[in-house]
Amino acid sequence: MRIKITKENSPEFSQDVIDWINNPYIEKDSNSLADKIRVIIEPSRVDTGNITSSLIKPKRFEFRPQTWEQFIGQEIAKNRAKTIEKQFKRGMRSHVILSAIRGHGKTSYIELLAKTLGAKLIQKIGKQIDEINIVDVINEINSSTNPNVVLFVDEIDSTDRKVIKIFNSIIESFQIEGKQVRPFLFACATINKGILLKNNPDFLDRIQHHISFSRYTNLNLETIINQYHQQLYSEEKINPIDVERIALNCKYNPRTAINLLENLIVNEDLDKVFADCDIIKDGLTSVDIKILNTLNDHKKPMGSNAIATRCGLPEPEYLRDYEPFLYEFVYINRTPSRVITEKGIKLLKELK
Repeated sequence: MRIKITKENSPEFSQDVIDWINNPYIEKDSNSLADKIRVIIEPSRVDTGNITSSLIKPKRFEFRPQTWEQFIGQEIAKNRAKTIEKQFKRGMRSHVILSAIRGHGKTSYIELLAKTLGAKLIQKIGKQIDEINIVDVINEINSSTNPNVVLFVDEIDSTDRKVIKIFNSIIESFQIEGKQVRPFLFACATINKGILLKNNPDFLDRIQHHISFSRYTNLNLETIINQYHQQLYSEEKINPIDVERIALNCKYNPRTAINLLENLIVNEDLDKVFADCDIIKDGLTSVDIKILNTLNDHKKPMGSNAIATRCGLPEPEYLRDYEPFLYEFVYINRTPSRVITEKGIKLLKELK
């Protein structure tokens, strides 16, 4: 069905544009249409006015560090936070980008930094900010009653390139098209810094502090697990040996470790937890083992798409969730195609 454009249903268009659109004898492509009109589709806004609020409040279900002492590990990043705090309090630009694997505490770090600064924290997801609602973000910064503001954009690599260009001016001079923006601390986080290096290197040049989180050690993870246990589940008894086993089987990821702890609390059997979570050895799952078997059987180097297809995975999932760990811990190599290493072959022999 074709809808005819008229002045009544499209008052924002001039009559000559309407005539041009409706003329069937004029050939139009997407570029010519874009030159003539710009259609803005705003995201739907949820009307919460008719929602009846529940009287039942949720049980406290999450613990986040409230002091730098409770933020375990990442000593270099914590020392950098002291410099950021000093610069910010002296009115210097002290913007920060965190690069870390999922579940490593990026959000907790920024929340704690904002708390240390006594700042209002505004949190956004990169892909949720567009050329329209970035104005709302700026107004939220400018209208804050707190003199200190931290804007945290998680998944900054998912932000539209046009929005990134707008941010360039804002974080460099605290201005946008001649209008003043209140000075604030801009913080962002990503698990794909390479995307920004490729597409927006000028954006990264405007950020003073580039912080990369390292992998957590077994000792770090045991401390995190015990702290989380004491804060939320102190009435539950946990075997110290189980804490050690969780630390060895979470792929050195605090979020995974906490998930395993909570599964243990309700199941009371760590072997069952590992079976339910498909953990076979050293945190590796059956999917990891299938990837290694695929490479071992193929004998020749394989591309990421071929491996993903053989293992029934979308390629982005393989690249995000499996390859980084297998490569970092030398189960596979990239040459640039993927091959299994001696360590990977040895693991497969042990499992047999």
